Amino acid sequence: MPTEVSFEIVRAATRDGSEEARLVFLDHTLMAMLVPAETGWFLQFSLGGSEQEGLIFPTLSAAEAWIRERASVAA
Repeated sequence: MPTEVSFEIVRAATRDGSEEARLVFLDHTLMAMLVPAETGWFLQFSLGGSEQEGLIFPTLSAAEAWIRERASVAA
């Protein structure tokens, strides 16, 4: 069962330059990219069995819980 969720701070390209973003890893496997939004974190994309985009998470902890839930459903 996957156990470690980690966030790596990166810069994501935009039309106007770049913005801070977070790559989300589950046991060292890239699962998603989040970018800041007015109300939290916007899911730019996710990979694997949880392929989705456009969700808003109020906190990184909420995004982590979502990643863990998707991983347990896919297992």
